[in-house]
Amino acid sequence: HRLDPAASPLVYSLFAYTIYVITLLLVLHIIGVNTAGLVAMVGAASLAVGLALKDTLSNIASGLLLMFLRPFKSGDYIECGSIKGKIKGIGLFSTTLVSLDGLYVSAPNSSLWGSPIVNFSRNATRRIEITVGIDYGDSTDKALAIMRDLVENEPLFLKTPCPQYFVSALADSSVNVTFRAWVRNSDYFDLTWKYTDEVKQRFDAAGITIPFPQRTVHLEERSGEGAAL
Repeated sequence: HRLDPAASPLVYSLFAYTIYVITLLLVLHIIGVNTAGLVAMVGAASLAVGLALKDTLSNIASGLLLMFLRPFKSGDYIECGSIKGKIKGIGLFSTTLVSLDGLYVSAPNSSLWGSPIVNFSRNATRRIEITVGIDYGDSTDKALAIMRDLVENEPLFLKTPCPQYFVSALADSSVNVTFRAWVRNSDYFDLTWKYTDEVKQRFDAAGITIPFPQRTVHLEERSGEGAAL
């Protein structure tokens, strides 16, 4: 009952192949075939097959490690290199996922085991960070006060760890102000989308400008031989 649903395909495959092999050996023994010699021959052949199919065997071994160490479970959203998606199941050779836009993804087990796995669903809480650039002529204190008011009046933002409000960068065209707040994992995307829009609206209402990239050009007048250039 503690087996994760994602590991079910792998466990079923292992049991099925084991039963097939045992059944075959029993049938051969019943009909009088020398199974001891057959097993020795199969063992010798297995070495050659194993060398030829080392990548395939690596996928099986990786699948077993994923099943026992459980870096993810069914329904978790993970990122592993270029592989992204929600886990559906771990098979004997590959792991199946579904991408955010509903595409079927089949990844070799060894590619998941051999690379760092980022599990977006594992932890109960997650930190939101929203950064907005304001004009150099606007007040950073006023902008940060608006952000603080938004966070303090939203009950879905957690009080611990404490939210943070600060000037994060003096960029080429803007002063970047940032707030960080912790939320439940299930609320992360909804609150990120909501308060990205809320900050924009509150800044507009307060007369705080969010500038677009710009560059200041100084023209110099030159006299003499180079004046006509």
